[in-house]
Amino acid sequence: MVNLGEYLSHSNPNKKLIDHINGVVAGVKRRTDSKVAELSAIFHDIGKMNPYFQEKLKTGKTKRYANHSYLSAYIFLCYLKENYKQVIDYLHGNDNLISSVLALITHHHGDLPDFPKILDDSEKEKLSSFLSEVLNLPASEYLDKYFPHVSFNLNIPYKDIILDDISNKICLITQKSEKDPLNFFFTTRFSFASLITADKEDASNFISTSDLRNFCKTFNSNLKNYISNFRNDSEINKIRTEIREEAKLNIKSLLGKGYRIFSLTSPTGSGKTVILLSLAGEILKSKGDYRIIYALPFLSITEQVESICNDIFKENSNSIVRIDSKAENKLFEVYQKELDADPQANKKIINAQFADDLFDHPFIITTFVKIFETLLSNKNSTLLKLPNFSRAIFLIDEIQALPPRLYGFFVALLDIFCKKYDSYAIISTATMPYFELPSNNKHDLTKFFGSYTVPPELVSLNYFSSKVFNRYKMKIISEKIDIDRLASLIVENDSSALVILNTIEDTKSLFSKLCELKSKLKLILLNTHFTPSDRKKKIRVAKWYLKKKTKVVLISTQLIEAGVDIDFPLVYRDFAPIPNLIQSAGRGNRNGLVKEGAQIVIFQLVKGDYDRASLIYKGMDRDILSFSKILFLMSDIDEARLLEVQKKFFQFTQQNLIFGQHNGTDLIDEIKKMAFEKVGQFKLINEREYGEEIRYYIPRNKNDNEFEILERLYEELQNIMYNDFEKKKVKWIEIENQLKKMSDRIVQVRIKSKDVKPVADKDPCFQIYKLSTGYSSAKGVELSSINQIL
Repeated sequence: MVNLGEYLSHSNPNKKLIDHINGVVAGVKRRTDSKVAELSAIFHDIGKMNPYFQEKLKTGKTKRYANHSYLSAYIFLCYLKENYKQVIDYLHGNDNLISSVLALITHHHGDLPDFPKILDDSEKEKLSSFLSEVLNLPASEYLDKYFPHVSFNLNIPYKDIILDDISNKICLITQKSEKDPLNFFFTTRFSFASLITADKEDASNFISTSDLRNFCKTFNSNLKNYISNFRNDSEINKIRTEIREEAKLNIKSLLGKGYRIFSLTSPTGSGKTVILLSLAGEILKSKGDYRIIYALPFLSITEQVESICNDIFKENSNSIVRIDSKAENKLFEVYQKELDADPQANKKIINAQFADDLFDHPFIITTFVKIFETLLSNKNSTLLKLPNFSRAIFLIDEIQALPPRLYGFFVALLDIFCKKYDSYAIISTATMPYFELPSNNKHDLTKFFGSYTVPPELVSLNYFSSKVFNRYKMKIISEKIDIDRLASLIVENDSSALVILNTIEDTKSLFSKLCELKSKLKLILLNTHFTPSDRKKKIRVAKWYLKKKTKVVLISTQLIEAGVDIDFPLVYRDFAPIPNLIQSAGRGNRNGLVKEGAQIVIFQLVKGDYDRASLIYKGMDRDILSFSKILFLMSDIDEARLLEVQKKFFQFTQQNLIFGQHNGTDLIDEIKKMAFEKVGQFKLINEREYGEEIRYYIPRNKNDNEFEILERLYEELQNIMYNDFEKKKVKWIEIENQLKKMSDRIVQVRIKSKDVKPVADKDPCFQIYKLSTGYSSAKGVELSSINQIL
């Protein structure tokens, strides 16, 4: 008899293998009823019986083969050989899912691979050598603890169960025979995510501090108290209330009919944040406790929404967590101060960071990148949060900010996900997206997406024709103009103006030209060559000038289009696709205070023989631009008449673009092939197309030593013993929080071939350069020869 309790799974602390596997199986079952995940959990660490792995745990080293994942996979295949029918019954008759189980066991410490090639040749050779010398592992006895089975041993000649041949055969059969590839895609990834999350949770002894029940219990009362302070003494506030109440009434009815995803299309300025929260409240009333995930396209808006939500839910502000590349972990500083007095503080720090990685909070505010890349990712670290996408309410605001060929794809994908994993989604926009699946696609989309239903509208579109939302008129300049002519138009007009151009280069050229004219204008330049801190300051200054009735001209790229609460009487906009034009127009007379209406001037900027818009909207986007011109450059148009134009535009994009294609990858095609790795490479922003990206830290003043603190932390990390995993992890968390602390002073600059890089102070740290010269708060990062030190 073998004492199975002698085997360890981890050395720090010494945890018994049987206890760890039991913990992972329990953790998987809490997250999913997937038998793929459960079976993978039972087998994932069984290879840790390897005596050389046990030696490594006890002594910290071994010179022999110790990869437990591949041995676990081999043990699973030996079990499968003798218990095939039992496995098929366990998987509810779907033998295709055997390939998923094999992939999960083999890659639970890595990323999901493309099928059919899921095994590494060098690892197979090492495993083969190991099997020739060690075969007396009590794997079958171990599995007796989980289910009765036909016993097996590892003495099967290796050539009879070659991992590569069997795994390839299984996966190739799966690719050819799987009739519902999207369901297979979701099942495999969600099972993988549940396994790795449960594994890491048990290994780290993670303890959740999330109080979802209490947050949901008080959600509606807190929101009601906040709304009770609204004044209904203006026409626009009355209509905002009317829209909100209509949306709530409609979602109550639709929830009863089984809908999972809804569309909220309402005019700019209708108070969508409060409407979205109210709709989430109705779902909580009807369906019980759900996590809320509020997703927005840009970092600047996540901060804005966080501020509003903290104001609404003051009593539960600890439950509201913003998770993005700039948001610091709220608890890190608290636990850091406890380190000297409390030896357990390190564990608290790791626990708090892991909660963020898991999205283990009642209310999360985040970016589109975090949501949509997770829905496709194969990455271990990214997929940790996927299980908490289940039983969630997604509030997706400004969906039109996605590339036109993707917004419909993601809405359909999200609808199927919500139905499969008991979630809900509200898709919000001030434009009019078209959510019907195109019929002329190369794929049979109705078959691929199966049960997809078009999100029903929650409010009447008649509000777009309401007088209170008819706040501007778009004036079209038919002839093309250059920077000189544009500058003259701005100077000749007496109004404050917002000017939105398509490229950073154009904003800088216009700013320089207006400075040359030496007018008495208050000029503000705004683009991504400024630090986030300076950008916020510039918007505050522009608002101050507007309030003082001082003529100010704010020159910006499209970063100001969505969600920025600023209100100009005059907006100039270089031509762009229709959704961008409408978002830009939303910065004009936003609050309806200009009785005669704002003027939105649409023009086509040229430099030499080239339209500047064509530099940004290339490839297939050029067709979108051309169609926008056909719809838009006919005559002047007021806001109330834009709805029909938007409908035509979105119908065109859905029917004429390759649905679900991005950066040359047909996502539907790759999902059908079960190419998890290729699909997982999806990025919303194509780095290569827009040039090399360099990050610069801009110090506040001469006394700013934040960059030096980062260098010191890196040096401290290098000096930590390689096997002191807890200390290393805490140091990494400290570094990540330092980077987030510095983020308001970090500029991300895309360097093109003609640009001249500024001379940095020193070598980079974490690929960030410190830049003390070559930057100004007026002009941002300078990319010409004047930034060079001679």
